[in-house]
Amino acid sequence: MTYLFKLLAASILLFFSLTELAAAQNGASIRGEVVSTDGVPLPGVHLLIPELETGTFSDQQGHFLIEGLDSGEYTLIASMVGFRDTELTVNLEPGMITPLNIELSPIAIISDELVVTASRRSQLAGKVPVSISTISPAELESRNIVTLEEALHHVPGVQVTGNQVNIRGSSGYAYGVGSRVLLLVDGVPLLGPDQGNMDFDGLPLSNIRQIEVLKSPGSALYGGGALGGVINLITNDYPDEPESNVRLYSGLYQPVRYEEWRTNRGNGNRFRTFTGGTVSHSRKTGNRFGYWATGTFRSDSGYLESNSLLSGELYGKAGLRFSGNQRLDLYTGIRRTRQEQFLYWKGLDDVLSPGSVNLGGEEAVGSNLGLSDRITILPVFNHTVHPDFHYTVKARLFGVAFRPIDSRGNIRPRERHTEGLRYGFEGQFNSSPHEHVEVTGGGTFDANWVSSEFYIGEDSLEVRNQPEGALFLQVDTGWIPEFMVSAGFRYDIYRVHTQDLASQFSPKLGISFELTDHITVRGSFGRGFRIPSVAERFVSNREFLPLESNITLQPETSTGYEAGISSRHRLGSKWGIRTDVTGFLNHYRNLVEPQFSPQDGAFRFVNLTQARIRGMESTLNLFSRESQTDIQISYTWLDAQDTGIGQPLLFRSEHLFQSSARTFLNRWLETGFDFRMASSPKRVDTDFSRFVSDADQFPAVAVADARILFHPELHTNATVTCGIHLKNFFDYYYVERTAFFAAARSIQAVLNIR
Repeated sequence: MTYLFKLLAASILLFFSLTELAAAQNGASIRGEVVSTDGVPLPGVHLLIPELETGTFSDQQGHFLIEGLDSGEYTLIASMVGFRDTELTVNLEPGMITPLNIELSPIAIISDELVVTASRRSQLAGKVPVSISTISPAELESRNIVTLEEALHHVPGVQVTGNQVNIRGSSGYAYGVGSRVLLLVDGVPLLGPDQGNMDFDGLPLSNIRQIEVLKSPGSALYGGGALGGVINLITNDYPDEPESNVRLYSGLYQPVRYEEWRTNRGNGNRFRTFTGGTVSHSRKTGNRFGYWATGTFRSDSGYLESNSLLSGELYGKAGLRFSGNQRLDLYTGIRRTRQEQFLYWKGLDDVLSPGSVNLGGEEAVGSNLGLSDRITILPVFNHTVHPDFHYTVKARLFGVAFRPIDSRGNIRPRERHTEGLRYGFEGQFNSSPHEHVEVTGGGTFDANWVSSEFYIGEDSLEVRNQPEGALFLQVDTGWIPEFMVSAGFRYDIYRVHTQDLASQFSPKLGISFELTDHITVRGSFGRGFRIPSVAERFVSNREFLPLESNITLQPETSTGYEAGISSRHRLGSKWGIRTDVTGFLNHYRNLVEPQFSPQDGAFRFVNLTQARIRGMESTLNLFSRESQTDIQISYTWLDAQDTGIGQPLLFRSEHLFQSSARTFLNRWLETGFDFRMASSPKRVDTDFSRFVSDADQFPAVAVADARILFHPELHTNATVTCGIHLKNFFDYYYVERTAFFAAARSIQAVLNIR
């Protein structure tokens, strides 16, 4: 990991050494104002130059500025919710400022936000043929969300069980190993190299432009890991005006109500504390160079015994625009965490303390203390060759290291450490050979390197490497403006074990049709697959639970179908409403699940399940621009069956319900309320109960959060927000995952200065 830290430092120094060069180069600029047809300035209008993949937003007076552009003829698109999109052709000359006055006309329908995950290019959400949900920075800030897990709680059709994401029943709980949902940052995969899982911490949520959640198999564009969907975190660009932000929060976990639980835990009657903060700065330096940098810290004493966390994180992104429509961006991140991991409880008599398991005279414990490091380096190069063709080259290096700490606070010997790297690159092109045709294609290579005593397995090898490569292609056509067709495929070749290779062909097809200005129908079909992680194939350990390797594991596959209808209406001059109803059917083969083997006296991951998951999802969103009120209600029904044995799939809830409301009572007072419910799974894992008491207890979830925020009016350039948040408002007791008690009620205070 020392080498990686040096590499990160060198990369950052390289970017900042180019600042003077970037500032010295003069480009063309566009300066203008956006107003409505009655002459009222429009703030928050999105202005995009698609050929250059750059743009900005209008300020409170409707003014905007786009700098550092190369000369030539381009298209400028101005869009805003409630107004008709406007396209203009602009001719830019070197060193000149082109003035523009743009007028937007109000329309009777509600526009959609731009999304990129559905087709690897910018599209209006209402025109994509698959289900996709978005999370805005305003939602993250209003709820004081500091981890991805908290954000996903509010996405329709999504459950989080432990550190595993379940989109429409695609995943249950596999003891924190393997993910059927792919995590991306700016389109680059970031699943762990060893366990193939998501790390909900260590992500730059304070510098996120948008989070997009694709809810159908995405393997045709993104490959293994996207079996059940894709989560893409799109980071901010660089503002025209320098901006700094400071956020501080602190809170308390309330003690549990039951005296028996408090008695079994040391200091069980006192409140447990948590605190954290973020400091960030972003700016442009000259016409061609911009950057942002963020530092974050978190300290959490934990509401459970042996469940504390101390974490420090640094993130940065720098962008340099060269002549000839070329741009280089570098995202970097580094994190160090000291964490006590609570694995499983003693039982319902004592849910706050970690349990233990006797394995033939050896005792395994339900907690783990360690020091973990994570480093991420993601360079991206974009080149617009001409308005109808541009390409992108992305590389990635994602390193993790875990060092266990003994009971005396000392780091254990090197042979007990786990180290892993995931690295790779991809090339992508976007072409418009015809005004009604968009072509996206490219290739990727990805591999991992893992060294750990946990993954020695049956073949006695200590180092693991699972390389894979792929080609993908997608064509989007719209010969009839109301009728869009998207078709594509991906072909993957990957290593199964040692020198054995396998391949996978994943096609996809989607259709979107605008019945009226208000109503759109869509349908899609797609294949997906997932390669088992290193941990699922090779784990062999009895320190926490008896686990044995299985090097014969085969990839999981899926076939998914979806049909939906969405509508967008204005209710009078101030309100808007969006509705969406979707039906889906997914067939899964060779799902990897942990199973207890009596002859081995241990768990192993096996290709156990053939499954069918069908269901329905509906969402209603009512909002008002002027009073800044937003109300969303969603319901998901799931029928998840293990067709091999004719029983329900493990850890799937049949009913999911989510609702949220946010409103400004006046200019300085904001309130919000969130509620989520999940029915108790029809079937849970009983094998785990052989070792851990009451591990089969999985009650329904019904959690409410409330908040109130103050926005005092200051006669300065700074804006201040302070708020009080109540999480689990009604102090409802439930389990977050098997044998893991969820947090009781907590209260936190937040201060944000921008």
